Amino acid sequence: MAPSPRREKSAGPPEAAMLVALRAEHRHIAAVMALLSQQLNAIERGDLVDTHVLYEIMDYMVTWPDRFHHPREDLIYDHVAEVDQGMAGEVRELERDHDHMAREGREVLYVIERWRAGELSGREVVDKGRGYVRRAHEHMNLEEDEVFPLIDAVLTRSDWRDLEAEDSLNPAADPVFGRRVQREFRHLARKVRRSLRHGVEQGAVIEWVGIEALLESWEVMTMAWQGGATITGDHLRSSLREATYIVLDRPLQAPLLCAANNARLTLSWLEELSQLSRDTVADLTRVNRERKDRLRLLRRAGAPR
Repeated sequence: MAPSPRREKSAGPPEAAMLVALRAEHRHIAAVMALLSQQLNAIERGDLVDTHVLYEIMDYMVTWPDRFHHPREDLIYDHVAEVDQGMAGEVRELERDHDHMAREGREVLYVIERWRAGELSGREVVDKGRGYVRRAHEHMNLEEDEVFPLIDAVLTRSDWRDLEAEDSLNPAADPVFGRRVQREFRHLARKVRRSLRHGVEQGAVIEWVGIEALLESWEVMTMAWQGGATITGDHLRSSLREATYIVLDRPLQAPLLCAANNARLTLSWLEELSQLSRDTVADLTRVNRERKDRLRLLRRAGAPR
């Protein structure tokens, strides 16, 4: 059914916020795909490859974009198809693309796991990975250039309000680009930042091994400080919220209950900070090991030190 002539083109903050969020997520995915391409090129050249970050890249893709970003787009696309039946066919094709990319992402992750175990050649990783990168860019370009403008023209303010009211549309925190980097993706987050900072200047990075290691160590410490501040803030807010509930629910016992609850939260806070400290030490050790590996490569190649 075609949209009613009385439907006005959507405009204003609700629509802008939704579309800007999707485009921002595309930029994040593109940054991760760029890092994946760099690693695949290194495999092909026979250079030193960070197998851990290669695994983290695909683990991130199947953990976040395939489970949250694409379903969020599908929810919007379904609503568009209800509003404008003429777009139903294109919407279904986009949703099939999302399903196909999710399956392919799991396949690439499996290939990487087998390669790390010595069961597959690097050539197979390169071929499979490059096909995945190419299709990811083709899909995002289609959405950016054709699909999003159509959504902009079809949906109204009322449509966006309905979509925002959907619980399943509430975006999960991105474990790499979100406010708090999840510990299992901290290595990937650092590598993406470094990749964005330097772009294609890989040759210059190798020449400036010492400076690069210093910058990455600073990045580790900065992320640790940000993580510690976030953990502390989260615990303080939780403590205040739970204390309020206790006072309202059991005012006579509130002092004792609040003290016990604060002790429990403090132990949890200390445990999280302790884990963050251990992760930071591990990351600094990894940075130093990578610096030594690069220096060994330079010496092997006969480059000036």
